[in-house]
Amino acid sequence: MLGRKRLWRKRARLVIDHDPDFYQRPDWPAYLSGMANYVTGFRGSPWAVEIQRVVSSFRFSLAFPENDIGVLINDESRSWVLALCQYLDGVIFTPSMLLDAHGQVLASAGGEYDVDAVLPDFPGSATDMEQINAYDDGLDPETRLQPPTADRVARRAIVLAALSNRGLVENEIDTHDSPRETCEAMIDWLHACGVVEEVEPDEWEVLQRPPGKLDQQAAIDAVWRLEGLGVLLWALGLYEPPPYDELVTPMELFGIVGMFDADAARDIIASVRLRSADELAAYQNHVTMAHWRLRDYSLRPEPMDFVAFSKDCWIGTFDISRFRIENNDMMVGDAAIAEADPGDVVICQSIASERHLAINWIAGYSDIYSETDTST
Repeated sequence: MLGRKRLWRKRARLVIDHDPDFYQRPDWPAYLSGMANYVTGFRGSPWAVEIQRVVSSFRFSLAFPENDIGVLINDESRSWVLALCQYLDGVIFTPSMLLDAHGQVLASAGGEYDVDAVLPDFPGSATDMEQINAYDDGLDPETRLQPPTADRVARRAIVLAALSNRGLVENEIDTHDSPRETCEAMIDWLHACGVVEEVEPDEWEVLQRPPGKLDQQAAIDAVWRLEGLGVLLWALGLYEPPPYDELVTPMELFGIVGMFDADAARDIIASVRLRSADELAAYQNHVTMAHWRLRDYSLRPEPMDFVAFSKDCWIGTFDISRFRIENNDMMVGDAAIAEADPGDVVICQSIASERHLAINWIAGYSDIYSETDTST
């Protein structure tokens, strides 16, 4: 409890969450990259480059779960947050803006900023452009945000198509007419498309395994890559994925990428363009919150007011219009999640995980697709 008690007013309350294990995890750099990518999506700030470097240098984070510390709020608890931020020489992150330690706007979703806003020092106390460039040159290239280009997204989509089809062949080994010929044709197709450099070592292991010899779990995992394939094709403007709790249709996706037709696939690589940054960010937000609700339900299998949560949560607010709602909670299948068929919930969790991985990879969270962070 903070502050002096005043007549007709509750004493100001500030709750601080701090989890040292969170930023000691190996995926902490990926989390920072995601945050930096999100913030630098705010257009118009004159400090865009510096903000990316500052965010990438963060060493820990504090959360204030009971307080709205947006720039328009001016209560006693916010003054304590600002004082703490000033002491730590930090910044304040909200879903719609990045504030300096005095509450001035460094960057915002609407493009506004305060000309007097001040960035914190980052390692080495770099203050002029010469020092900033020297610091940037010393960064590990893997920590810099490098979202894939449209042609790389297309190449990755072709790889995922082949990988998932290999899993389907294994699952249908007893009924497939020509499994060996199909598997060999997929590898030939990848070579003809010129995408073999995009294939990860573990993916090659799956693709080159003789039919009938692929581990069952590896086959299942390969098939699930279909959901990520759908997201990549959506990002390229080639496909509209089904709702968050419905599976994609494999043959539809294979037709879009030109499975076994190298000329068609190469044409896609050469001609595609990514959707706008706003569209990609909105879809990422949707997939993240769907994944969060499913993970939260796996930990606390009980109903919640998802509608109210959408208006006041750890990312601020999110668009609930893409969700089906019953009893103010997210639906899975034909019922609210707490009443849904458990099997449907498990399937939905896998859908969300794969789609979350795909959209985060597109956002630049990782250069290697399979290593992309999907923290919620």
